[in-house]
Amino acid sequence: MNFFVNGAIGIGNSGVEHAQFFRAKRFEQANLPYRFVFSDYAPELQEAMDTWGLTNDQVLNVFEYFTLGGDYITKGAPKLFEAKKETIIDSTNTHRLRHNYTRRGLHIVESLVKYPNKHKNDGVLLVSTGHTEIFDRNTGLKKMSWETVDDQHMQFMMRNIHIYHQADHEHYFFENEVRMLRYFYHKINEAFNEDNVFIIDRGEKNEHALVDVPMPHAKFIDIVHADHLGERDDPKNPLWNNYYEYMLTHMNKFDRVIVATKGQRDDFLVDFPDQQAKILTIPVGGVSDTPKKIESHQLEAPLKLISVQRLAPEKHVDEVIKAVAQFHNDGHEVILDIYGQGGEHDKLDTLIKDSKAEDYIKLMGNSNQLAEIYPKYDAYISASYSEGFGLTYIEALDAALPIIAYKARFGAMDLVDDGVNGFLTDYKRDDVDFNVGQLVAALNKLLESDYPTLQKNTQKTVENYQDHVIAKKWEDMLHAL
Repeated sequence: MNFFVNGAIGIGNSGVEHAQFFRAKRFEQANLPYRFVFSDYAPELQEAMDTWGLTNDQVLNVFEYFTLGGDYITKGAPKLFEAKKETIIDSTNTHRLRHNYTRRGLHIVESLVKYPNKHKNDGVLLVSTGHTEIFDRNTGLKKMSWETVDDQHMQFMMRNIHIYHQADHEHYFFENEVRMLRYFYHKINEAFNEDNVFIIDRGEKNEHALVDVPMPHAKFIDIVHADHLGERDDPKNPLWNNYYEYMLTHMNKFDRVIVATKGQRDDFLVDFPDQQAKILTIPVGGVSDTPKKIESHQLEAPLKLISVQRLAPEKHVDEVIKAVAQFHNDGHEVILDIYGQGGEHDKLDTLIKDSKAEDYIKLMGNSNQLAEIYPKYDAYISASYSEGFGLTYIEALDAALPIIAYKARFGAMDLVDDGVNGFLTDYKRDDVDFNVGQLVAALNKLLESDYPTLQKNTQKTVENYQDHVIAKKWEDMLHAL
């Protein structure tokens, strides 16, 4: 069995989850079995599964495993329930007890505590979960309990985990979450009783749990979804992206490391020149084996732009908004629709209003229908400083949208050929005004371009990313393990 290991999924996901969904379809295309494995506490897992079309027998979650027991590993949750929540509030209007009845059969009871902020000396009292119990809604039995500790350095951590009423009435105790996960992964490995492959998409705790202690017959693949490098000022001591530091300092524990672009593989080999057989390139996104028929057209006013990403600081959506507002103020008719959700939403909404751009710049929220939406626009614009692949870039190119983006590692540099299927611009990490000017200049180049030729070139760019090509890469790699 092939296990896709992640923290959790939600209604709004990052590129990591979308890369997993894409991989699942390629595994189906190649007749390769798989399961999604989620290690995080996820009360609304069923709601997310419904949104993204995941079936009961495709998903494993550590908390559900210990709570639901029985045939859960092979068949999933035995029964779905109605979800409901209840909260008990004390006389000071403080939340003290929270009941969460999940659709997949967990009754979660959280005891909330009030305490001073350990991370800031601001006199603020925080309210958070101190103790959690989980009951099986099918039987009423208590199955799990743990304490949540607000560590001075690590912040919120699970401690003193008790597992009750397991097979043969056993009671387990784990000091921390990694030890609990390690037991869970070993039980999965035993249950499928075959040469299993754990494909790790996210989580240093998952890496520790899987590879620190030998697991019989199992293979381990780590997926790199972002730029792995912080800086290489000292070539002998590169500064790694902390999300990948464990893997990069324990390469011997992993059977393969998968990156999404040739450019990133070449960069890996600068630091690991003897690992050519271990480090492979398999794109995390692709296009249909049957290219869409695109009707070429000339640009007409207003210029219709789309941008798709999480609304997070590292995506620098504010620079896109400022550039489009300046482009509009220079006298050009333009529309910009921004798809995605995230913590920057309110800040970006305020920026749009302050720029008096509400009439032509919109925050559109999430959409599961992007394939149908892309063709309504003329071009895709991004201000991300770094992308492991740039999943939305390839989706836009497949819809015949030229790309405007920074010359950023690695996705844009691999997918966009400046002046051929889009426009790449220089950028500076500490100079927003410079960046905005560069994006405006790129928008002007788009207006002055031979747009029908740009459109034709977009689909030629993505021929090597067709679904069957990527499915074959996975099939070949797994058979070679």
